[in-house]
Amino acid sequence: MLNKALWRKAIGDARVLLVCMTALLFGFNWLFVYLSSLIELGPLGVFLQTLPPAFEKLSGVPFGSVATPVGRISMAYVDPVVIFATTIWAVGRGSDAVSGEIGRGTMEMLLAQPVRRISVLFTQAVTTLSGAAVMAAAALAGTCAGLATVRLHESLGWMTFLPGAINLFAVMVFLAGVSTVVSSWDNYRWRTIGIMGGFYVIELVVKVVGRLVDRFHWLLNLSFLTAFEPQALIAEAPGSWALSWQYNGVLIGLGLAGYAAAALVFCRRDLPAPL
Repeated sequence: MLNKALWRKAIGDARVLLVCMTALLFGFNWLFVYLSSLIELGPLGVFLQTLPPAFEKLSGVPFGSVATPVGRISMAYVDPVVIFATTIWAVGRGSDAVSGEIGRGTMEMLLAQPVRRISVLFTQAVTTLSGAAVMAAAALAGTCAGLATVRLHESLGWMTFLPGAINLFAVMVFLAGVSTVVSSWDNYRWRTIGIMGGFYVIELVVKVVGRLVDRFHWLLNLSFLTAFEPQALIAEAPGSWALSWQYNGVLIGLGLAGYAAAALVFCRRDLPAPL
């Protein structure tokens, strides 16, 4: 009965955010397909050819690919709206796993019941990762809805965009795992979110510098964002699945390792006395 109560609590806490973020991803990706259909290929190709090479390095894909319908639609998966939605979910749920419960004073009530600490963290983790899968599927479903309802210059299949959706799920697993391990030793959710925000910005700067400056190319090995390239996995379809295994394996592996470390810390730490 208590395990059922834990599941109901975890799902209830995440339900509203999940519905909102899922609807946002589905609607935005559908709209993105429509907006992409309004862009003329000719003028876009000419414009892209005039940009400095540094811009092509930042895009992650050749400008020749961006000028195609597949390339343009693939950019939806790295659009700030999509990044915002996925980061809010992963960091929001990860930070709530331990420090959020402690900050609200509910952790003491949970652990006062005959439940194991690992059960509390496990229900949070499964709920978060299941929600990440639902959100990635919603993004892909939005793209599919756009392909079915918008007239494009060429016929595209939904399988073309599947590697991008999987990569989107993988980066949410990573962020959720890292957020949870930070949350596992912290007492304040706002501080956990702040640490994750600083971490994300630093990783973004490392990736940009590694791409733009040849002598610092080695920095790309230090940023998790190097393995988050859904637009490249979509645009480079012939070899995308081999690269997808590599990128997603790194992100999911590190994310699950984060959850394992969080379980170790949380099960051994002392909880602060309620004020």
